Amino acid sequence: MRSPAAERRRPTLLDGAAALLVAAAAVALLFFLQPEESNFLTASVVLEGETIAEYELSTLTGPVTLVVDEAPYPLTIQAEPGRIRIAESACPSQDCVHTGWISRAGQQIICLPDKLVISLSGSGSQEFDAISG
Repeated sequence: MRSPAAERRRPTLLDGAAALLVAAAAVALLFFLQPEESNFLTASVVLEGETIAEYELSTLTGPVTLVVDEAPYPLTIQAEPGRIRIAESACPSQDCVHTGWISRAGQQIICLPDKLVISLSGSGSQEFDAISG
């Protein structure tokens, strides 16, 4: 014979409905709280503290090349719709060239020997790098 306490420990129909409601709310929040897909992305090229060029990457229609001869080590910057990079540089380390294309808001390419910074700002493609918790 079972005791009344054992009967109360089993999940009821109300418990199942509550669990389903919580799961549905979690899925709904996952879809509603995603960032918008607007792609306004601006690249700023700064040499020794002065902005020498700005590109609206979201409105570019084709490739654009900028040759920077004023820098201690001349370099070539390439911009395409949605992305930018340093294609060639005469600097000794070549870290700026090896960085490759950047295409997300907040990313930067830095060439320390030239004191040059390319930074992206705007609301383009903000995917998560990592999630902890």
